[in-house]
Amino acid sequence: MDERLPQFLHKPVQILWFDAQEFIVVTSTIFVAVVVGGLVGWSLIGVLLLFIPWKRTKPRGFIPHLAWRWGLLRLPHYPGPTQTRFCE
Repeated sequence: MDERLPQFLHKPVQILWFDAQEFIVVTSTIFVAVVVGGLVGWSLIGVLLLFIPWKRTKPRGFIPHLAWRWGLLRLPHYPGPTQTRFCE
């Protein structure tokens, strides 16, 4: 039972110079751009180049919360994104 822990728990996991969430977005965007190709593929790459610096100004964990706000992801034990009032 050998488990590895990062040296600093408060630092995000880094792949190349991206954190884990950025790496998933970069990989999936490049994959879709290669499959689609043409002008649409290049525009996806351009949007990606604008998205990464904008995302780095936001706090950690911003992408899952953004997906929740758009209705793409459900967070357990939390109300939906369109809920205006919540009573415990």
